[in-house]
Amino acid sequence: MLTRTQTADVLKGIAILLMIQVHLVELFVTNDIYGSGAGRILLFLGGPPVAPIFMTVFGYFVFASSRTTRELVIRGIKIFGLGMLLNVALNFNLIIKVCQGVLQIDILPYMFGVDVLPFAGLSLIIVALLKNVIQKNVFIVLAIIPVIVFLGEHIFKYVPENLFLKYLSAFLYGSISWSYFPLFPWLAYPLSGVVLYQLHQRFDFKFFYLPKTKLLFGSVFLVFIAFTVKYAITISSNLPLYYHHGLLFFIWVILFCLFYALLTHELNNWMGETLIFKYFKWLGKHVTLIYVIQWLLIGNIATEIYKTVSSPIYIVCWFLGIAIISSGLTYLVLKLKTFASS
Repeated sequence: MLTRTQTADVLKGIAILLMIQVHLVELFVTNDIYGSGAGRILLFLGGPPVAPIFMTVFGYFVFASSRTTRELVIRGIKIFGLGMLLNVALNFNLIIKVCQGVLQIDILPYMFGVDVLPFAGLSLIIVALLKNVIQKNVFIVLAIIPVIVFLGEHIFKYVPENLFLKYLSAFLYGSISWSYFPLFPWLAYPLSGVVLYQLHQRFDFKFFYLPKTKLLFGSVFLVFIAFTVKYAITISSNLPLYYHHGLLFFIWVILFCLFYALLTHELNNWMGETLIFKYFKWLGKHVTLIYVIQWLLIGNIATEIYKTVSSPIYIVCWFLGIAIISSGLTYLVLKLKTFASS
């Protein structure tokens, strides 16, 4: 399982690259490309292998952490605060144009969007506060997870009339369009990571790494993908369905994540010293910083060219440009931090 940090870093590194491309697809490309077969596949690649992987790995290593409850809660508050500041920063160009009267839109939904970082902060606080309870009742938590997903699928249709409650509900269960990762159903993923960690501590999973077992799981994974990927693409390419998915898709994603993590672990054992895997691991180690930088670039550029890119070649160029610049700026920031602390 996710016993080795390297595997987790590779998963996160690949995920951030896939996240960059899906942000470009959502914000840069024309509707013709967005709704095409290629667009749907790109949306899928920015779905199950990205946020669910982030959140499951996040839950696993939060629970493996030796930090105290207080330290974890403080970290959760900081992550939530960073996410809210990022909402303002990535939409800074948009805010300026609204203030200048160039655009006539309500900017509050952009400033209070429930994206990955606010969700991660809230989920960390919840997991930290319940850590002792979860340790003693892991199977009860396992039973609660599908309930969280079920509620997330069914209660999001209730939209409060009160403005404050409307914005609050966006963080809880995604009642409105700017709620991308509400606690219901997405809390199920970090909790799944928590359960995975607990089970890994209690049971011996060495048989997963036996040659015959790996061959069997690889074969099952291929068959699983072949017969179900069309369904997964259908959900992932419909963003309202994806953000507020139900129990069946959640089960599909968890199975996908398990197979995908095992495959990544094997590939890292085989190719871990290659340049590309070293790059994946470097990205994974600094994923929060890269996430912030790529959003600052994409969000502010999108205000100027929103849904106007009509050439696949241009999209590839944008992807390479954003990935390279984000990596370069991350490297520079890390070097400056090292220099400042020396």
